[in-house]
Order: sequence, then C-alpha cells, then structure tokens
Amino acid sequence: MANLGMSNTHVNQFDGSKRVATTRSKIQTAIHVALFSAAFIFVAAIVCGIVI
Repeated sequence: MANLGMSNTHVNQFDGSKRVATTRSKIQTAIHVALFSAAFIFVAAIVCGIVI
C-alpha cells in the first residue's frame, strides 16, 4: 500500500519456494480485503448516522 522506499522483490527472487510467495500473496490479499471492508463499513456507519 504505502511505498516506503523498500522493495521485497529480492525476497521473492531468491526464495526458491513458490509456495511461500503464494502463501504470502494470499495473506496480503486477505489483509487488504479485511482493511478495505472495515473502512467501508466505518464510512457507511458514519453516513448512516451510527456513531461508533
């Protein structure tokens, strides 16, 4: 999400195990979906007048 000037392409390049990279990708996708869903629900709650 945020580019901090660090790159982890070297980790995937020299990993030697595609399974680790695939698992990492799935975990990242799940985290992004969860964060996006939480943000959407929060905004929808504010718009609907439900103050958390």
